[in-house]
Amino acid sequence: MTSPRRCGPLAAWTAAWLRGDVGPDQVVDAVTGDDAVHLVDGLPEHEGYVPLLQALSLWRGRGGAVRVVLPVPGDVRGLPGPSGFRGAALDACEAACGPGLALVPEYVDYAPSSAPPTVVWHAYETDEAPYDEQLLGDAQFQLTSAIRDAASALAVADVPGWMDDFGPALRNARRAGEMVNLPPGHPTRAVALVAQAERLQAVLDIAALDPVGGAYDRTGISARREALRPLEVAVRRALLAGYNAGVGSDGTD
Repeated sequence: MTSPRRCGPLAAWTAAWLRGDVGPDQVVDAVTGDDAVHLVDGLPEHEGYVPLLQALSLWRGRGGAVRVVLPVPGDVRGLPGPSGFRGAALDACEAACGPGLALVPEYVDYAPSSAPPTVVWHAYETDEAPYDEQLLGDAQFQLTSAIRDAASALAVADVPGWMDDFGPALRNARRAGEMVNLPPGHPTRAVALVAQAERLQAVLDIAALDPVGGAYDRTGISARREALRPLEVAVRRALLAGYNAGVGSDGTD
């Protein structure tokens, strides 16, 4: 997964703007944060790189919701065509999809040039996105079940979830939930779900750095991989439900 995640906050803050809870400049500031400069490339009726605000204005002019999608090979629910966009979204493992237009982020580092890094949002004209509803309650239940099942499977296989050597990284993973980037008026249940899912995603990212993870043989390695796979799916679905919860919301629970 791209780190840091950019499309979830973009979708959530854009939804807040379309609801009238924040202004467009607040969306840009929230999405950019301490990041590099954000620019959009390939926006219809615009040449070259343009500010992110131009894409927001185009989405608003076309009407309709903006949602995050988090595709991975084998699970492309909610991902529209055409194939060129689908390939880019799969490479990035994320995209923000609005009416007829989607954005895929790329962090561009020009080193060894002195030019500053840039986050380039590649714009794609897209087909109508297939509807992929993920309710908060369902996502929370699936996540809770996946956590329990993964812990049980690892215990039965006598395989640690990850190595103790990643202490600092694990502390940062615990802090991931404290740094969720969501707008005012976002449903509080969704904020809590995103915080939990982002913590777990950070831990899964750490676990991926060590495919063995304390397993002693191939059987243990396979058991660890199989135990974590359903959790990866549940985390991704929870992030989708949490970040997209503001679409059409009035801010209430």
